Amino acid sequence: MKRGCFDNLLFVTVLALVFAGSTYFWFNFFVRGKSLPTPNLVGMSVVQARNICSDLGVTLNIDTGARRNSDKVPAGYVVWQNRTPGATNFIKRGTNIRVELSAGPLVLTVPNLAGQSAGTAVLRLSQQNLRIGNLAYADVGGSGIVAADPPVGTVVGPQTAVSFLLAVPPQPRPYVMPDLIDHALDEARPYLEGHGLHVTAVKFEEYPGIRDGIIIRQFPVRGASVSARDAITVVVSKQEASSIIEQSPPQQPALGTVAPTTTR
Repeated sequence: MKRGCFDNLLFVTVLALVFAGSTYFWFNFFVRGKSLPTPNLVGMSVVQARNICSDLGVTLNIDTGARRNSDKVPAGYVVWQNRTPGATNFIKRGTNIRVELSAGPLVLTVPNLAGQSAGTAVLRLSQQNLRIGNLAYADVGGSGIVAADPPVGTVVGPQTAVSFLLAVPPQPRPYVMPDLIDHALDEARPYLEGHGLHVTAVKFEEYPGIRDGIIIRQFPVRGASVSARDAITVVVSKQEASSIIEQSPPQQPALGTVAPTTTR
């Protein structure tokens, strides 16, 4: 009795082992037998990559719209693939492998930043893997950057320091502020603008006995030094509408000369 039980147990065990072995064999034959390790195409020429993919039964797609700079892979060779290579990364036959080709080492040149500000230069250099060097200023005419060291177009290495010479803006010509009191704003404004000066603020104030539009106060005051950088403010008369009387404009005094200041 015990002998029969032992034989039955042995039979069941052998049957289970045969079933497991058969399952493993057919799984590899039907599933993994149709899969293959992903090839490593990086560093290969297009011809080599195509031949390998053809032998494995996979399709090679070259992304012609993208190139990657590389110091290690020559220009025109495969530098990147979309599937990770290796014996543990399986792909099916007929799978597409997309690759990009190398553009060779990145060639950096000093950009042309003529007329740009120092802030723009810092931004542009950082975008091109370069950095700002020394900044020098000189009254050489023009505006912004006028020269670079190394010169524009020079081939340089990454993080090369580029120095610039920037033009100093010319100082505006100084004038002696004329007397604007009792003159019409419409007369004084174009007169000042003809000398590069500008009325930047106009305030109105009721002033009995003086017609509308006459300057009654000014800043800077008469005789002060003034230039195109200075703000000129005037206060202009403005009567109430009910008190405005039609009358001939009185004789206006002549504007004083806007004379350049002199230095000793």
